[in-house]
Amino acid sequence: MYNNAVKTSDEKIKRLAVHGIFTAIIGVLTLFASIPLPVGSGGAYLNAGDAAIFVSAFVLGPFGGAVTAAVGSALADVLHGAVVYAPATLVIKGLMGFLAGLLFKKSKYLAPPVSGLVMPAGYFVYELILYGMGTALYGLWTNAIQYAFGAVAGILTVLALSRTGITLIDKKKRQDKE
Repeated sequence: MYNNAVKTSDEKIKRLAVHGIFTAIIGVLTLFASIPLPVGSGGAYLNAGDAAIFVSAFVLGPFGGAVTAAVGSALADVLHGAVVYAPATLVIKGLMGFLAGLLFKKSKYLAPPVSGLVMPAGYFVYELILYGMGTALYGLWTNAIQYAFGAVAGILTVLALSRTGITLIDKKKRQDKE
């Protein structure tokens, strides 16, 4: 009985560590693997954080993808100085990670572009509320560029990762469903 409790505890610790690592990767790639775009409403930038969100959702599933995406991305906004966007990012990126995790059960190819649509739509609504139609429309095109980059990078990264044979969390459950 003790061995089962230790194994369960070890699995929980491993899973928590993987969540923490993905949260950090998302935050770091959002902050430092970025290229500024022409100034939109909040100083938009093209970054690799969305690709990491898709990988996280692929590895951890809907709930893990949501938590790591929400926390990592919102933390990046705070550290980047875009604190006004952190609450929206928490919701938008969390929903994006959750939806990607659900969609990866159906298709590796469709999950990033379909779930990624949450990002430009969500920021459009948020900027519409904060700044009005003109700024929201201007921000929409910069977010569309980020969306396209994130979707393509996400598909390529997930396909590369899935071809390596690396054991992913819940891989057995995923294989049973495929």
